[in-house]
Amino acid sequence: LSAPFPSELTTSPSGGSVAWVANARGARNIWVAEPPDRKGRPLTSFNEDDGQEISDLSFTPDGRSIVFVRGGDANRKGEIPNPRSRADGAEQSVFVVALSGGAPRKLGDGHSAAVSPKGGQVAFVQKDQVWWALLEGNEKAAQAFKSRGDAAQLAFSPDGSQLAFVSRRGDHSLVGVFDLATREVRYLDPSTDRDAGPAWS
Repeated sequence: LSAPFPSELTTSPSGGSVAWVANARGARNIWVAEPPDRKGRPLTSFNEDDGQEISDLSFTPDGRSIVFVRGGDANRKGEIPNPRSRADGAEQSVFVVALSGGAPRKLGDGHSAAVSPKGGQVAFVQKDQVWWALLEGNEKAAQAFKSRGDAAQLAFSPDGSQLAFVSRRGDHSLVGVFDLATREVRYLDPSTDRDAGPAWS
């Protein structure tokens, strides 16, 4: 019952690298295989069976780093899973780690990370709002914009100038688009339906 289990398989946008999450005896880590030999190697070194999930793997546009989320989803009370009952609790956070090595760097608390095609920043959901952080430097994450409802399903446009998202509002949901340049939010064909799954042409 302790056989290693892979998941979250993803490919880089360029260069031919592949990354995945390996669960070995409960310790979850990111592995990567790069050309030309594509020999798998661990990229992170979490060594405990602490029940903390790793998800939302995504390469940066240059293929040199991977953005990921560590920690499970919160329950209805907003509590993050803490199977080991750690006194300090647990967190769900967005990290970036370089393929060249080094420790993962925390970008902010949240989930549903989306990397900009321009490569400069990562958007994610924190407390049901859209936040973002820069991939380089030590600047703290900031809220991208304020909106009603619970934000989800973030998707950058191919040129990185706009960010689509779903605004969940109880008995209905809307698809919104945030323009990074004008800082305007508009909702596409808003109604009382459950709109979801935005995908750019």
